[in-house]
Amino acid sequence: MTRALVLGGGGPVGVAWEAGLLVGLGRGGVAVAEADAVIGTSAGAVVGCLLASGGDLTQVTSLVATAFGAEHSKLAAQAAGPLDRLISVLAQSALRPREAAGLWARLGSEAAAAKTMSEGGWLKIFQTFAGVAWPPGFACTAVGADDGCYQVWDQSCGIDVQHAVASSCAFPLVFPLVTISGRRWMDGGVRDFLNADAAAGHDVVLAVSCGLLDIPSDFGIPAMEAVMGATRARLEALRDGGTRVATIVPNEEMLELSGWGQNLMDVSRANAAYQAGTRQGEAEASHLRTFWPARTDAEMD
Repeated sequence: MTRALVLGGGGPVGVAWEAGLLVGLGRGGVAVAEADAVIGTSAGAVVGCLLASGGDLTQVTSLVATAFGAEHSKLAAQAAGPLDRLISVLAQSALRPREAAGLWARLGSEAAAAKTMSEGGWLKIFQTFAGVAWPPGFACTAVGADDGCYQVWDQSCGIDVQHAVASSCAFPLVFPLVTISGRRWMDGGVRDFLNADAAAGHDVVLAVSCGLLDIPSDFGIPAMEAVMGATRARLEALRDGGTRVATIVPNEEMLELSGWGQNLMDVSRANAAYQAGTRQGEAEASHLRTFWPARTDAEMD
């Protein structure tokens, strides 16, 4: 039996919440670190790489604070417009899948012309991954800015971890595109905030989303129904293929903290998000221990 952990996008606040969640699950007896594959998108790429490489997830809020210091205090406000644009593109590509690559490429063209920090400055944020050997089983997603192609970076691609993770986190119009082998790449969340289908072929998939997967009846952003519908369809495709799938979404505490997804770029909320994630992980562990049992001695051999 092979198990995959899928971690979705969600900005600096999502990084903290996902890290706390995994710490809480581990304390509750869910051995997420034993995953055969860890697949991350954007925030999930950061947390996934740390987990797969044996990093200390309890230190993630310090990592976020160091990476996104005082100069990024206005990040949440700066990201509001680009987030609306990204949701619009996600909705359009979900409704018109044959045109998806072109829609993503158009966004990539806008991102290439946007005024952001330098690419070198962006890569420095991910210097904790510089020179790190590619963690076994780790993969992260990105989208080509020039042609809208979808890419899953893994050890076989022959690129370094720092560039791979930075490209997966390159939120278009807010952060710079990342150059890899002469091509420019942007956030894997441009295709899907979760990209759960990258885990196809595994027997068990635990998918962690920084946003809800079903839209509340009173939610005021109709485009999100199309976005969430596309994500749910990819999860259902895994189930139809025989994979056992469980999902975790933010609980009420995290939804309020994140402003229902509107404040995921607000770095000042990272510490509270980590604590909320830890509490939720410990609470979720009881019903996930049988879904994700610890490896037996035979499996370890």
